[in-house]
Amino acid sequence: MLPVFLLSVDRFDVTRLTEVTNLGNLLFLGIGASALCFVTWNFSVKNLGAVRAAVYIYTIPMLTTVASVLLLGEKLTTKTAAGILLTLTGLVLSELPNYLRQKRKV
Repeated sequence: MLPVFLLSVDRFDVTRLTEVTNLGNLLFLGIGASALCFVTWNFSVKNLGAVRAAVYIYTIPMLTTVASVLLLGEKLTTKTAAGILLTLTGLVLSELPNYLRQKRKV
C-alpha cells in the first residue's frame, strides 16, 4: 500500500500523521486489524489445526458484508445475499463429514 500512497500524493506532510483521525486509523490498523487478528488466527490454528482453521477464512468477506450492513447502513443486494448463502453452504458441506464422524463416535 505504501508505493500506491507515495504515488498518489504530491507532497507528504508528516504532521498529518498526528491528526486525530489519521492517528486513530493507524492505531486501528496496527493494533486491531493486524496484531489482534494475528493473535486470534494463531489461536485458532493451534486449537483447530491448520486445515480446519483455513476453512473459516472464507467467512471474512461474509462477516465484512454483515458488518457493513449493520454498522454503515450499506444496502444488501441480491447478489451479495446469494454470495453469503453460497459461502455458508460451502462451510456446512466442508464441515459435515467431521460433524457426522464425531456424532458416530458418541
